[in-house]
Amino acid sequence: MLPPDALGWLTFLLKHAGPLIIAIVGCICIYSLQRVADLRSTPLFAIVRILMLIDIVNIVVGKIHDIPDEVAGKELFGIVSVTVVLIVQCIRWFAQLLALPILSILHFLSLYKPVRFRKLRLMHGYSIIVLFLSVSVLLTIPLLTTCCGFTYYVEGAFWAFDFGKPGTALYTQLNLILQVSPK
Repeated sequence: MLPPDALGWLTFLLKHAGPLIIAIVGCICIYSLQRVADLRSTPLFAIVRILMLIDIVNIVVGKIHDIPDEVAGKELFGIVSVTVVLIVQCIRWFAQLLALPILSILHFLSLYKPVRFRKLRLMHGYSIIVLFLSVSVLLTIPLLTTCCGFTYYVEGAFWAFDFGKPGTALYTQLNLILQVSPK
């Protein structure tokens, strides 16, 4: 439901305007990266551009779903909408989780082996992108089964693991292992 007081309205606006501002800044950054020819052709910035694009899509899709639901105080969209938001959020999560070590390795390579780093071409960057996006899609697929998944709580306007499904506890542990092990 809509907030009854000024503080509630301020919280509501900041909660939803902040991510949208971040999405706009992300669009400006992607546009700026595309304008610089030296950056446009490097694998490192190809990966960064894809990650930023995934972030922007996640914010827009999430807000299209969340704002009307929060205003109405109930789930307005069907299971298809929730599934689309879930897929986008999980692909973003796993893609960024898997890309961080790759970006770290590329950064290390650029500092300690600059000649080898300069030999990397845009095709190498696209290959890396296909690899971590494929793995993130594969890690998202179990959430579409009946054994585990997420749910959207309209009352609190947040997403969380659905522990009513039997495989969610195992999937949560896998998620924690992926978060800790690459670092």
